[in-house]
Amino acid sequence: MTPEEKTIDILRKHKVDFLGVLPCDRNKNLYDALLSRFYSVELGREEEGCGICAGAIMGGARPAMVIQNSGLGNMINALASLNRHYGFALPILMSWRGAVSETIEAQKWMGTYSLKIMEALDIPYHEIHTINDVSIIDQTLDSVYANNELRGYLFEPFLWTQSDFTVDTVPKPTYSMPKVFDAPYLKPEFTRYEMLQKLASELTGKAVVCNLGIPCKELYKVCHQKSNFYMLGSMGMVTPIALGMSLVSDKTVISIDGDGSVLMNPSTLATVAKTGPKNLIILCIDNGAYGSTGNQHTATSVCVDLAKVARGFGIRSVLRSNDPEEIAETLAGFKSNGPLFIHVICKAGNAQLPNLIISPQEIRTNVENHLKS
Repeated sequence: MTPEEKTIDILRKHKVDFLGVLPCDRNKNLYDALLSRFYSVELGREEEGCGICAGAIMGGARPAMVIQNSGLGNMINALASLNRHYGFALPILMSWRGAVSETIEAQKWMGTYSLKIMEALDIPYHEIHTINDVSIIDQTLDSVYANNELRGYLFEPFLWTQSDFTVDTVPKPTYSMPKVFDAPYLKPEFTRYEMLQKLASELTGKAVVCNLGIPCKELYKVCHQKSNFYMLGSMGMVTPIALGMSLVSDKTVISIDGDGSVLMNPSTLATVAKTGPKNLIILCIDNGAYGSTGNQHTATSVCVDLAKVARGFGIRSVLRSNDPEEIAETLAGFKSNGPLFIHVICKAGNAQLPNLIISPQEIRTNVENHLKS
């Protein structure tokens, strides 16, 4: 048995059924094999994988990530303020660049720092140098899910050079790009809070993932329900979490995202377009400002058109509107014809509301119950 075959068998044995993946040339045969044998989301950035896998867990999946260890640095905030804070399990299988057999000097820094990062975050990890070491995954994987753990597995690339495992090339999906979005820009008429007040009836009963900070307070005030996932940290993870939910559930999922958040992780729009969940709506509320930090300007107030960005990333259904009645009508008429990106033009400004008094575990459990009902 090759190390690739052993790894695949262990993942199957432990009922891993959802992978977030990014390639490394050292483990490309394993990567291609995983794409053909598991439900896999090919990521644009490792950080979004944390959110997508968190959303998938709430929908009942057992996810894992397969990445190069250099991407661990991109995941630090999400691992701490999302996975750790809410208790989302995540095994991370990493191609260990910069390890003993590394020939590229630039890789060696992260090879060393990856261990220190995991130690600093209290993430247990295991070094896998031989095919016998692969058994460590078998011995520890159930604990990850049972105890809501983070755990790293570092594969020394020399392991794969000793393998004769081969796999057929995964076929490239076909896709035709949509036409350029050319609807005119609009003058904002309402604040985010006013917009949410007018859309509350169309959010009721849906799984809603809401942007962190003041947007969560506003949603809680106008439409608190157990199917709301309130973000308490991890800016930029709103749509990734909603995407993960939508890929494993048949429920309608709405991401209430913001311009600053989307600009932080725009590659998620490409992942949305590529995976194409028909039950996902992204309500991107664009007020041109970082509202929760003092209304500092974002790039959308100067030079970025997020509706065109969404279309450019391949999302076919895009609407721009400043009219809550038009947006409510669109939400009411949504019949699993997504993914749908609604560019909601708003004024800057925040409602003065108290902080949420709801625990991350309660938020998570409520949403899980909704998605699995």
